[in-house]
Amino acid sequence: MLSQRVQNIVQSVASLRPMPSNVTRILNEIEKKDVTIEGLTGLIGLDQALAALVLQMSNSVSLGYSRTCTTLYEAIMLIGLGRLKTILLSSSATGMMNRSLSGYRQGAGELWHHSLVTAVASEWLARTLRYPNPEEAYISGLLHDIGKLLLDQVVLSNYNSIVDAVQKYQAPLWQVEEKLIGIDHATVGGLIAEHWNFPVVLVDAIHFHHAPSFARVNQRLPAIVNLANSFSQDYQLTNSALLSFELHPESMNILKITPAEIEALKLKMKNSGVFPTLQKTD
Repeated sequence: MLSQRVQNIVQSVASLRPMPSNVTRILNEIEKKDVTIEGLTGLIGLDQALAALVLQMSNSVSLGYSRTCTTLYEAIMLIGLGRLKTILLSSSATGMMNRSLSGYRQGAGELWHHSLVTAVASEWLARTLRYPNPEEAYISGLLHDIGKLLLDQVVLSNYNSIVDAVQKYQAPLWQVEEKLIGIDHATVGGLIAEHWNFPVVLVDAIHFHHAPSFARVNQRLPAIVNLANSFSQDYQLTNSALLSFELHPESMNILKITPAEIEALKLKMKNSGVFPTLQKTD
């Protein structure tokens, strides 16, 4: 029997707006064999906020793009249909992810920064480890902490207890959330992904990014996000007692890599220039 608090959290997921119909229409258009950049430009241009988001993402320096796009056509040509699909799938969340999270002690834009770093690291690891769909890794990394948006106020009201438990038992944040609240941010994120009708592989990657071995269909994807999240510690804007960067031991087994290989990957990624403007916070 779920507690009333957990029932309220689950109900808040059900109350979220569904994927907007215009986004669904564009996603369907991308899947057509006769899709054209001109046609997509016209559809996206009808939504000012969506057009601005596509331009913003295409001009993001942290993605490693050197040229600046001034039109939607240029932006789509640069990022490609795979990345455009990712931007559309995440469009319902990106605005919310820029706000501050009082419970998690993250200022405005900090969740978005961490999410973008994890997304880029996930995509880089996917390519390096020969995962067949790096774009899946990118969107899973981008949305891995989306559950924090709905859990934030509950965490705020239990902040001292949560911090005390994390520090006293040296336990991962998600396990403390589950123990004290009854549900953790990764589970809430998985529920949100299901609410937006994401494919099971993406739902699992978000839901199980702290415990990849529980994924139903593809353990490698959440393991990659788990590893990317651990790498992201070197690129945080600020420090917080409620940021969790633990690498689950199962991730190494699933990805068939050793601790020494992980350290080599971390150094290789840092030297790759994938984060040209980001440095570790002292």
